[in-house]
Amino acid sequence: MDEKGLKEKFAKLFDDPNRETFKIALNNLTGEYDDLEFKEQEIDEHILAKHILGIANTSGGVICLGIKEGDNGLTPIGLDDSSDSTDLKKKLSRYLPYNLDYEVHPIDFDDKELWGDIRNKSFKIITIEYTPENIPFLPMKDSRDYKKTDIFCRKNSSTTRCEYDDLQNILNKRISATQKYLNIDHELNELEILMKRTSPQHTLFYTINNPNFLKIISQFKEKKIKRIEKGLGIDGFDEN
Repeated sequence: MDEKGLKEKFAKLFDDPNRETFKIALNNLTGEYDDLEFKEQEIDEHILAKHILGIANTSGGVICLGIKEGDNGLTPIGLDDSSDSTDLKKKLSRYLPYNLDYEVHPIDFDDKELWGDIRNKSFKIITIEYTPENIPFLPMKDSRDYKKTDIFCRKNSSTTRCEYDDLQNILNKRISATQKYLNIDHELNELEILMKRTSPQHTLFYTINNPNFLKIISQFKEKKIKRIEKGLGIDGFDEN
């Protein structure tokens, strides 16, 4: 499968973690990537938090618990002792910043034949959002493996401490994202002015005194909406 096809399968798992998307992804994924991590069992929360931080600082992604990675590919062994997802998030919260956006999704399979070798097995999927306007994320407390001043990222399918170039890359992404949001704020402020100029009270005035100006303002408003749509990556806008 080409990289695009692989990303599509991975995206479905990220957007909607459930038994179907998990099985599809498992059949198409071959190993770890910068935005994808596999662990055989639940690991110490401070180590799991480190991987979440690294993925959040790099591009967002998914951590799959209950998957063994070996020379022959991925083996879904399931979790021997699956803790409550809420309890796991509570433990992770001691190490993760409050504005780091992630979720823990339990994936449990029953004994139906259609599940094949993942019947009666349990897994956890941790989805980590990418919010470049908030990076870098740092640990909230020290652990026996790192300090709260450490910054982690993903390189070569591994979580590692950032070096100078890695940190510069993270900061540049944050600056770029912040500038984008600032520009959008500016565009929305200008749209608000145009919307007021095409309000009913203004429309009546322009229709009587200067209909051509009203037409121009309306065209400006339509172009501004399209510009904002493009900047936000959305398909359409409904004024109503």
